[in-house]
Amino acid sequence: MEKYKWIEKYSVGVKALDEQHQHFFEMANEIIKMTGKENVPREDLLVKITDLNDYAIYHFTTEENFFKHYVYPDAKAHIEAHRIYEEKMDKFIAEAEKEGSDTKKMTIEIAEFAGSWLMNHIMDIDQKYIEFMHEKGIK
Repeated sequence: MEKYKWIEKYSVGVKALDEQHQHFFEMANEIIKMTGKENVPREDLLVKITDLNDYAIYHFTTEENFFKHYVYPDAKAHIEAHRIYEEKMDKFIAEAEKEGSDTKKMTIEIAEFAGSWLMNHIMDIDQKYIEFMHEKGIK
């Protein structure tokens, strides 16, 4: 499985958010590394996906605080996308916690979901706030 690479077109032009997005990619890549293992210990998978989920929530909170402070008009739809991600990750975590779960298969599914979700989210939903953030002087 190919690692996700940060490229300039993913930039939203807000330093803090770009740095968080890049770190998110790095965390997804850590899970991709695990897909190369023959056996993925459930505990290892749980640590990685819990860390990834916690970081996503931290990042979402950062964005949502900007939205609230600057009264971003599309905040509701953007926040809903965040909640959908969180619900999906909660399901992954619950599944990984089950005894006998197929951790190898789950590792691949989680790696694909997290990286592709982030790329699509940045290229679609996040692009919508770039002009707004820059108009507010956020860089």
